[in-house]
Amino acid sequence: MMAVWTLTGCLKKVDIINSNIAEITFNNSGTKFVTSDITVNPKDSLYFDFVAKCVKDMKYISIQRNGTDIVRDTLTVSTRNLYSAVKKLMADSAAGVYTYNVVAKDTGGIYLGSAGFTVTVSADFYYYPDIRMYVPDTVAKSAKAYYSASTNQTYSYSEGAANSAKIDFGYFYDTTSTGTPPRHTIYALTASTFVPYDISTWTKNATVFKRITAPAFTAITSSAELQKQGVLNLTSGALSKVSCATGVTTAGKLTGNTYMFKTAQGKYGAIFVIYTSADSPLPGNYMTIDVKIQK
Repeated sequence: MMAVWTLTGCLKKVDIINSNIAEITFNNSGTKFVTSDITVNPKDSLYFDFVAKCVKDMKYISIQRNGTDIVRDTLTVSTRNLYSAVKKLMADSAAGVYTYNVVAKDTGGIYLGSAGFTVTVSADFYYYPDIRMYVPDTVAKSAKAYYSASTNQTYSYSEGAANSAKIDFGYFYDTTSTGTPPRHTIYALTASTFVPYDISTWTKNATVFKRITAPAFTAITSSAELQKQGVLNLTSGALSKVSCATGVTTAGKLTGNTYMFKTAQGKYGAIFVIYTSADSPLPGNYMTIDVKIQK
């Protein structure tokens, strides 16, 4: 006779997690108070005036930026169903898109609800990557050897006269320096020594430069930082022409260096030399730079 086995057991009842039962609203209590998606400048003030209500007891209220708590309050018994607060924060210094949420959780850390918005931090400076400037040619005079940081345009000698008031600096391969090797050179038009190009009738903006070793070019992320580094470094020792790094005797050693500059209009900027194609004055050679400048 075949035995018949009967399996018996019990089902454990699991409470359903209550999601989105907390109601969170934001009050517009004046300037700088955020109630919806907004675009701001780096380090602008962000004020939050909010109310959180829930039929279930809340224990924790946090403000999250990109999913990470930056402010967290633990509620008292009297505020666990109705809580209000004003928080004064500051936007990030780096440009980008950030999500801010006010999040309610219960005693066990279980999510009860949230509300929030997107804060877009808009750069308060211009960033122009991968600009290519060419060693000047003396026949066609078509090499893009001049640059305007205000327009992010490169100009040839043929184009330069009509646009000289915009030009902040030029580029050439200096073979005239005595006691030093030939080198790639960035210069203000007030310091032009490239004899084949007659710029006597041009506007000559007196841009000044100085090499820095810190901070890194990538760490300069705001107009305020450009101002800070410009004032710090260009108050003394600024030059109208820069080439090799100080103490370096290898020809063309601009590559990998950062230079602060100040335009004739008083704008501070930074140049990072990404690449120099060859240590040679021959036309067709070039350097590639990134530029940051205040708006």
